[in-house]
Amino acid sequence: MNICLPGDDYLPSFDGAVTSIRAYAKEFRKLGHRVYIPCPVYPDPKDPAKNYTDNEPDIIRYVSRSAPFPPKYRLTFTWQTKVDWKDWNLDIVHSQSPFPLGYHGLTWARKLRIPAMNTYHTLYPEYINTYINQPLVKKPLSYITKKFSKWVLNKFDLVISPSPQMAEDLVKYGVKKPIEVMPTGIDLDRFKVNYSGDAFRQKYGIKKEEKMLLCMCRLGREKNVNFLIDALPLILKRIPEAKLVICGEGVAKPELEAQAKRLGIENRILFLGFLSPEDWVNAYAAEDIFAFASVTETQGLVLLEAMYFGKPAVSIGEMGVIDVLQGFDKQTGGFLTKNDVNDFSDKVVSVLSDNSLYEIKAREAKERALEMSSENMARKMLKIYERLIEENKTKLVGSK
Repeated sequence: MNICLPGDDYLPSFDGAVTSIRAYAKEFRKLGHRVYIPCPVYPDPKDPAKNYTDNEPDIIRYVSRSAPFPPKYRLTFTWQTKVDWKDWNLDIVHSQSPFPLGYHGLTWARKLRIPAMNTYHTLYPEYINTYINQPLVKKPLSYITKKFSKWVLNKFDLVISPSPQMAEDLVKYGVKKPIEVMPTGIDLDRFKVNYSGDAFRQKYGIKKEEKMLLCMCRLGREKNVNFLIDALPLILKRIPEAKLVICGEGVAKPELEAQAKRLGIENRILFLGFLSPEDWVNAYAAEDIFAFASVTETQGLVLLEAMYFGKPAVSIGEMGVIDVLQGFDKQTGGFLTKNDVNDFSDKVVSVLSDNSLYEIKAREAKERALEMSSENMARKMLKIYERLIEENKTKLVGSK
């Protein structure tokens, strides 16, 4: 099968959408399919005067400029790059964005008379609400974004939602096309390395007896890391040896560092920035609990990564993370909490204070992560592709 995954975000940018595209592409290729990824040109992070160079096949770069908001994203001018998609002999287009390149994929699918589907990776109205602090602007922008999302998604044959909660929101937006819930899953190959939690603790001065709470994410305001810092004093009252380790960079980092100082707990928090691949794996092995507070997370892949190491997760029960832990009824591999620092801190303390409970949650976490591998998810996605292709063939025969 020849598959196209066009999107407006790709390497060297790194976020949930990019992780998803790369995971599916890798698994599809392993199974013998060819995958084309049209995406924006990016400057090389190491040398901004040059363009980023790809190390994988069939990446097609389109002329782009830095987007006005947020600046890490790119605005693609599809007409400035002449590429004939007919040459790829595509079977299906699976757009990864509602924006220029994602919509460009839809345009080509219609020209080629093949199926087109779209994964809605981000709740853009919520994203806007998080980043724009002017009430007179953000409310109408949020409304426009919902209408835009509805308009674009209803042009595709099918929509993929990473979580049931997001699917419900899309229906509320007015999306009428069929919606399938399909999380990405995690790439287990990334963890098939020698890792050492002890080495991580030694490198960053985390004592063996300290209870390490790990948060691994981009430090954007929508990630709600300030909530974890607010919860930490309540945890420290009952577990004085607790330590919060925050890995990532982003616009909210100075605010978070200032918050820690204001609360007088800066000596119980480590801000480590972006980690090397080795430290990234070792951090998961070193943690006692994965702590997460985002209320706009569409998938919660980072929870699954932590859970693969047999470590429980404690997270606010919103959006995609609900599905990761299989809902408030099951709470598999950890605990879901209210958006309340008292409830969150109680759950952290309970799992860290009860060895038998910790062992149960740790075992559940590992099992759940294995179940949600990217290989399993890719096979399920291919079945959706096959169904859409057959439906499209029937439709084309009927139109003759």
